[in-house]
This record gives sequence, structure tokens and C-alpha cells, in this order.
Amino acid sequence: MFLPTGCSKSTAGDQNTVAEKSSGSASQSTGSKAFSPPAKNLTDADVAKLKWLEGTWKGMDGDKPFYERYRFEGSSMVVESLKDEKLEVEDADRFELVDGEFGKGEAEDRSAISEITDNSVQFVPAIKGTGNSFRFERKDENTWNAILEWEANGNQPAGSKVYVMQRVPS
Repeated sequence: MFLPTGCSKSTAGDQNTVAEKSSGSASQSTGSKAFSPPAKNLTDADVAKLKWLEGTWKGMDGDKPFYERYRFEGSSMVVESLKDEKLEVEDADRFELVDGEFGKGEAEDRSAISEITDNSVQFVPAIKGTGNSFRFERKDENTWNAILEWEANGNQPAGSKVYVMQRVPS
């Protein structure tokens, strides 16, 4: 599992998988903030609000653990998907601040911040209807929630899924 990559792809068509993967958290989404447009006025100071994500984290996808590492390089955030508890890098993604927008990817694969506070960040598809939204909410220094949200698609209802991320001691 690679949250920022997995979050940008729609899971609404795979309802059984969503229910299976959820830790009892699949629910209907209100969609109020999840699908607003990306912010175009972000600064380095806004990106610095994400520093609480820095470190190595473990989440659970059903009964399967997954690991991610978040680090900052200037006004960019690098997210590494780690192979297993040995923490070998399997894949990486880079979020960058460009012209007031902080995000990753291009065109219909792009996700960018729509809202940021000191303890949370909301990412949305740059083009409405092309992917999932995801929100990270800090609970304390060692725990945060990753919340995936998707719009209704055909006969699949809107919904959400929560992953609890726990800090891996260094």
C-alpha cells in the first residue's frame, strides 16, 4: 500500500475490497470538503505545516501491514513506500510546491492540497471526478489517520476508508 498513490486511484468500483480493507471505517462521505478545487495560493510556510508527517509509519490494510516514510527536501515532500518491516524502499513519490499549488502527478493523475491546517491536510484530484480525495489528520505525535474518500460512481455509493498510521521507532 502506498497511501498517496493508492489514494489517487478510485476504489469505488471495488466495494468488496473496500469493505474488506476497512478497519470498520467504511462509511458514507459527505463530500463537502473532499472534492473542492486545489488551493493555488500555498507558500513554503504552508508546506512546513506538514512537518509532523516526517518519519517512518506503519499502517494496516486489513491484516496486512504496510510501511511509508515521509521526508522533506525544501518545499518538496518525498513519500517512500517501504517493502516490509525491513524498511527497504520499494517506490517513491514527490509532492512539490509549484506556482502556489502543492501536489504530485499530472493531469487526471494529479492530486493537490485544497486545505491545510497545523494538524491536517486535504488532498483532492486536480480534475474533479478523476480520483479519490485523501485527508491526513494528526491525532498525536505518534499517530495520524489517513482518510480516503470517493464520490459516487455509477451504482457505487460515495464512501470513505480510514487507515491508522503509527510511528515506527527509529
